[in-house]
Amino acid sequence: MSGFLAAPMPWMSVPELLQGRPLVVIAPHPDDETLGCGALVFDAVAAGVATSVICVTDGSRSHPGSASHPPARLTTLRRREMEAATATLGATLHWLGHPDCAVDETADIGPLIPQGALVLASWEGDPHCDHESVARMAKAALRPDLALAFYPVWGRFGDRQAEGARRLRASPEARAAKARALACHASQMTRLIADDPSGFVMEDWRQAHFLEHPEIIIAAP
Repeated sequence: MSGFLAAPMPWMSVPELLQGRPLVVIAPHPDDETLGCGALVFDAVAAGVATSVICVTDGSRSHPGSASHPPARLTTLRRREMEAATATLGATLHWLGHPDCAVDETADIGPLIPQGALVLASWEGDPHCDHESVARMAKAALRPDLALAFYPVWGRFGDRQAEGARRLRASPEARAAKARALACHASQMTRLIADDPSGFVMEDWRQAHFLEHPEIIIAAP
């Protein structure tokens, strides 16, 4: 078990987290919304909470050596996967389409965030430049009426710890929906794109981890 996961983390319910606020999840890539907080999104929607997902990048660099899926085709595929996943979870999708590893942190996402929302962004402790950029983007978009928190993806497997981390209780229905949503991201979870051995495919054990372990929310400092 990583140092991050070994740290004590109290449990929290979805109503305790949301406090009646709309929910906006900012995902660095198509699939981070499901990996990091798919069950939360489903439970929020089921509770009648206005819930949206902002996908920042287009996912076009996950398979740079593929001839069958050059960047334009891969972007189209990953957007379709993202649309299917967010539909499975019940959320509204906003697609920004920034290039992978080239997030424009000055982009104004304020108009996409409703009054009084909880903004949930990737954690700056995730060891990926796009995840770090999205954390900074969320901080820059913060208004007095908004609340901010973070969710770890890759940081779950490291030793950096976070103050204010909580494990989130999810319903059985939400966990099942999360599994269905993750399956929508077939280009990242399977060998759907077979002509790039160096392309990204999440290991089976990591996929199992995200489906079997509770989601984690980190309070903004």
